[in-house]
Amino acid sequence: MINRSVLQALETKELSAESISPVRVARRLKVVQAAEAVFASHGFRGTSMEAIAEAAGMSKVTLYGYFRDKEAVFTAVAAHLADRLKHAAEAALAQDGAVSDRVADALIAKQSIVYHLVRCSAHAADLFHAKDAHAAAFFAAIDRDIQDRLADVLTQVGHAPDAASQAARILFAAANGIAAEAMSAEHLAEDIRALVSAMVAQRR
Repeated sequence: MINRSVLQALETKELSAESISPVRVARRLKVVQAAEAVFASHGFRGTSMEAIAEAAGMSKVTLYGYFRDKEAVFTAVAAHLADRLKHAAEAALAQDGAVSDRVADALIAKQSIVYHLVRCSAHAADLFHAKDAHAAAFFAAIDRDIQDRLADVLTQVGHAPDAASQAARILFAAANGIAAEAMSAEHLAEDIRALVSAMVAQRR
């Protein structure tokens, strides 16, 4: 998991006692959660520090005590979202049941969060552009982690390591493609299940 207090310290270039206090951590998380909704509603370009401060219930001066600018807020939102994606996928893979169901559930869990938060936004293109510009590293790392966990599950049920890694990469990339073209969350889930069923043997 990304340590948010350390991330804050990297942004401010210092690790004071105040910067890691529980109160500041809680307030910072409140800002991140509020900002996530603002970015989804208004896009990156349409979001201002004033709007974020208002959504978080604090003054702009207070907000600048946590983040130096809008880009820093967006990066923190990206880190928070990346954690959610990783944990959603891991929770699905940890379930009991057929491996194909677990793999499908993991991909659906990850893609559904992105679908509802970003792809359904009228500002999806702007948000994806901002992600590439300001937070690509977070999502690249999480994508690798999820693919590694998919490969681990496939290996544990008898797939050769190289074949498991290849299948995980293909499944992950194909699920991204399905999500990009999905007309609804229901179609997204149905198509990912069909994809996984076609590629992964029904094993426990």
